[in-house]
Amino acid sequence: MKRAQREEGLALISALMLIVLVLGVVAVTAQLTLGNVKQTSDTVATTRTLALAQGGRNFAQALLRGPVGADLSDAVADLAQRNVLGNASTWVFSKGEASQTPDPQRVAQNTQVLAAQLQGRLPGAGCYGPFIVSSTQTLSVRVSFNGTLPACDGAAEETVPIGVGRFISGARNSTQTYSLPYVMVVAASQGDARRTLTVNGEYQFDVGNGSFARFALLTDIHQNSSTSDEIYFTSDTLFNGPVHTNGNFAFYGEPWFGGAVSSSGVNDRQTQGAWFQRTDNCGRWWQPACVAFRGVAALTPTPAYGNAEPNFTNGVDWGADEIELPTNSNDQRGAAERAGIYVDGNATVTMTVGTAGSEISGRNGQTFQRLVVNGTEYRAFEDEALYMRSGNTWIRARNASGQEITNFNGVVYARGQITRLAGPPRSAASDPATAPPALASFSQITVAASSHIRITSDLKYEDNPCDGDLRRGSGGQVIVPSCETDPLQKKNVLGIYTSGGNILMGLGNTDSSLNVPRDVRIHATLMASEGQVLVENNRTAACNGKVYILGGVISKTYGAFGQFNSGTGQCTSGMQRSFTYDQRMLNGMAPPYFPTTQMTNLLPSRRIIQYSQAEQERR
Repeated sequence: MKRAQREEGLALISALMLIVLVLGVVAVTAQLTLGNVKQTSDTVATTRTLALAQGGRNFAQALLRGPVGADLSDAVADLAQRNVLGNASTWVFSKGEASQTPDPQRVAQNTQVLAAQLQGRLPGAGCYGPFIVSSTQTLSVRVSFNGTLPACDGAAEETVPIGVGRFISGARNSTQTYSLPYVMVVAASQGDARRTLTVNGEYQFDVGNGSFARFALLTDIHQNSSTSDEIYFTSDTLFNGPVHTNGNFAFYGEPWFGGAVSSSGVNDRQTQGAWFQRTDNCGRWWQPACVAFRGVAALTPTPAYGNAEPNFTNGVDWGADEIELPTNSNDQRGAAERAGIYVDGNATVTMTVGTAGSEISGRNGQTFQRLVVNGTEYRAFEDEALYMRSGNTWIRARNASGQEITNFNGVVYARGQITRLAGPPRSAASDPATAPPALASFSQITVAASSHIRITSDLKYEDNPCDGDLRRGSGGQVIVPSCETDPLQKKNVLGIYTSGGNILMGLGNTDSSLNVPRDVRIHATLMASEGQVLVENNRTAACNGKVYILGGVISKTYGAFGQFNSGTGQCTSGMQRSFTYDQRMLNGMAPPYFPTTQMTNLLPSRRIIQYSQAEQERR
């Protein structure tokens, strides 16, 4: 009996030991399995953060080419206006030097000034993000041109070694190429896994005399050309690009400016400052005047007068240098005579986009820019070949001297008026969206004349750089459209320039074909250096909606578009205006042979050079 009990006890102990052993094996196996799962999970997270960081590097390169490029352009223009930099007739970053190449030390010093100016313009002083890529992934980018990486996405501010700017190539009186070194840190996170890529490189950029196309609005005299009365910016006024006058601005209500604003005060009142008109607590003998000119001291630090409060989101300079406008179109005429289309007299010009068939050998299926000038049809292709119709055949076009044009330069010039400048008609007269493009996606055209130019239809880009118009929402908030900033991504551009007349939006003419349709769309930069950009018969013609301009307006005086009831704000004649700035112009884009200022400006060509890349993983 006792023996049986002992055997049962031994069996129980053996069973318990077996259970313990099995549980141990299970525990070890489970631990190994969980470890493997965690290791696999960590490996997946690490792989994904690496892929995200590498994608973030490509995103950061796009930032450098686009938004950072626009900030660089602003910084160059600002330093040039303040006489820190030279113009292209000398060495831009070694002003006044007449040597064969600029002094490297002076270039290094001045590019450091540029780097500091640029860094201060970057959002968060160079912190982009963090951006939420997915529910578990984030991405941020830090950029430094001055050796300081900002605090960003949990990372502290830090100082990093960085080189100095240098001259690369170019000559005085020509385009010059310089570089700024940069350090860029891309951080990608997924859960606890974090991967950073540190990239060292240099930003190479070209500078030269700036184009007037850089401005959203520029006037030499900001007054009515007939009465010399001030022309007021009101709460309906919206500009999202650089605005300048050589005279004095006038403000009423709350106009909004999204770009740099400057005035010289050399014209109009011939002193620095601006006009303001308020409507609150004014006009009685014991109150301030409702209309007053405010000098610079009165506008510092707040540029306002009562409830006349313009919103300068990017600063204002009341003492900027005068920017002189050209008085002739010799450059445009010469370009048209050499490798463009030249008319010795008045002209009509129509622009459309087409696709070639077999009528021109070797061109079947290719898109072309169609130009009809005084009844003669031309076709320009992306490789700069220009053909003209001769009877029923097509031949290579010839210049004013009778020589074959091998590379069309995009200039159409009339020594006289352009009585009709048009694109293709709308398929539905009341709907601007039904107007086909006038300019092919590759096309870069300047239409110029020595006298008046009348626009008679929509002139639209095939490849529109913006997804909408600058406007106010129902609550009064400013809605800024998303626009491409890189000139290399959207290439089509149109300039319209007259050196001795006005640019007219046709309206109120007995011949209805000379009138623009309602809510006309003009994709172009318009310049009348001795005249105005205005709506024809704006005091007598019936209201015809708005003129929507995507580009800029440069003129001697600020032209009238229409008349309005001061009490209701409703149109009584003519048209209203809606300006949306083409952001590519900040990055140096300009129509071919468009007039240039004497100020230094950033040119479109730029290169992002990467020298080294270092990866770091952190969990």
